[in-house]
Amino acid sequence: MRRVAATRVYINEKEFRNHVVELFNHLVVNHYALLGELPMTEWLGGTIIVRGREAYHIPQVLSSAELGAYDGSGNGNIERL
Repeated sequence: MRRVAATRVYINEKEFRNHVVELFNHLVVNHYALLGELPMTEWLGGTIIVRGREAYHIPQVLSSAELGAYDGSGNGNIERL
C-alpha cells in the first residue's frame, strides 16, 4: 500500500485540505484528514485529484476555481499515482 498526502485533495469535486490518500495497486482504497505526522507517508504537496478510484497529482496547489480552468500547463505535468 502507498500512502500520500497533499495540501489540497479533491474527491468527487469536494475539497479537503491537508489530506491523506491511501492507494493499493494504483487504486484509491481510503482517504482521511492529515492530523499529524504519519509514518510511511509521502508528502507530495500540491493537489491530488481523485476520479472514481484513480488519483492524479498536480505539483501546484490549485483552488477549486483554478482547478476548473486548469489546462495541464504550468509547473509540471499531471502524474497518475
